[in-house]
Amino acid sequence: MSEQKRIAANVNRGLAWIGVASSLVGILDLLALLIVTRFFISTEEYGLSRLGIWIYPILDQATDLGLSAAVIQRDDHDDATISTVFWINLMMAGALFALLALTAPFAANALFGEPIIGYMMVAYGSKLLWQNVYFIPVAMMKRELRFKELSIIRIFANLAEFGGKVGFAWAGFGIWCFVLGPLLRVLVTGIGAQLRHPWRPKFVFRPRDAREYVTFGLNTSASQILFYFYTNVHIPIVGYFFGPAAAGLYGIANEIVLEPIRIISAVIVDVAFPTFARLRHERERLIGQLVSFTRLNLITVMLYSAIVFVAAPDVIAVLFPKYHGAEDAVRILGAVAILRSVSLMIPPLLDGIGHPNRTLVYTATAAVVLPIVWVISAITLRQLGFMSVAIGWGIGYPVAFAVLIWLAMSSLGWSWVAYFRVVRGVAACLIGAGLAAAGVHFFLLGGVPPWVRLLVTSITVTAVAGVLLAYTQGLSLRTARRALRGEAVPELAPDVAPTPSDDISVPKS
Repeated sequence: MSEQKRIAANVNRGLAWIGVASSLVGILDLLALLIVTRFFISTEEYGLSRLGIWIYPILDQATDLGLSAAVIQRDDHDDATISTVFWINLMMAGALFALLALTAPFAANALFGEPIIGYMMVAYGSKLLWQNVYFIPVAMMKRELRFKELSIIRIFANLAEFGGKVGFAWAGFGIWCFVLGPLLRVLVTGIGAQLRHPWRPKFVFRPRDAREYVTFGLNTSASQILFYFYTNVHIPIVGYFFGPAAAGLYGIANEIVLEPIRIISAVIVDVAFPTFARLRHERERLIGQLVSFTRLNLITVMLYSAIVFVAAPDVIAVLFPKYHGAEDAVRILGAVAILRSVSLMIPPLLDGIGHPNRTLVYTATAAVVLPIVWVISAITLRQLGFMSVAIGWGIGYPVAFAVLIWLAMSSLGWSWVAYFRVVRGVAACLIGAGLAAAGVHFFLLGGVPPWVRLLVTSITVTAVAGVLLAYTQGLSLRTARRALRGEAVPELAPDVAPTPSDDISVPKS
């Protein structure tokens, strides 16, 4: 088998395995949230927990400070350099944890009058130290495209998190279940990673040898931290302006739309970075792979978004009956999710071809523009309550999205017009499916139970999208079956006829 076919087979197997793991993770997270919010905590308590939970993804990224991404991207590995990377990461993680422990309780009390939020942050922040057990083994396994083993570890880890959340809530720990459950996940991840890829650092410290790793890693890490900052800080903004109960309602809308979309997109994003890194010197294959990943992500994300957009009141009534009032926020965030599904494909491309600084430009733009827009919206549209922040998404995010597309197309020497031309067919099919489902949903209003409307809407969106994709884009269930068998899927990457340019600007590392 040629190198090109081998990479294609590994990519598709990776997509299949990560898809299985991500689907299970999404189901477990939703099920745990349903059980905990329905039986064990109130809307206000959930809102209070969200004011601390929002920082968890930032701490996840701060744990390895992008050094694992550098391990994946670079080719010049040796034991001394990798060990030095480990020790640098451990020192920085220790410093970050100390800073968090000293400041979080006081900051939480000053902003929200609730020190418990800060103590939750400190408790979860202990993973800054523990994650050093597995960040190098996981990075090496990703570099080797061992996504099957990583997915199995992830499944067991998230089963532990599910059991922890529900178990601790049942035992009376209240919102602390949202801390203790995730800590069980990282514990299992560390054990699993060391079992499948044992690694111990050597007592070697040569910072000069690891300088390029640190430079690349800090750029990537800064981008990721800014990304998780701007995609999560809207929740404490809601809490600050409108209180914990509003944060609970808005947090549920976020959990219904943006969090599942992040999980769905992770199926492709996890495979995208190492794949783009391997193809970084082959411009036309990079473009083809970007188109393939974008089309795949549009199908999965827009399918889900269409369902929750059309049937938002039914989703709330069936799954979260205590959270009536979040329906409009669900719909607004669902519309924004279409742009988000495309934008999530670009940072792995820029990082993979050696331009993490360009990803940093995008995330810095979003991290400045969006919080400013959210605060202005909360002040000027205060009469709308937490809906004002959801509207801010629709106003501010297109600005950051435009910057990202410009950076990506400039890096590839391609045209944004050509890019959207080759992916617009998939988007049009999903929009058509949503419109058809909206018509069916309208005729079912009045006298039909919400769960029936939700079921019929889901079936309509899926069926119409399947027909349109098959007959207009040549995509069908066969594509998924071929991916599961590890075969190349050319239907997802049509001839895109890239515009000639001087060459793709990539480092010869």
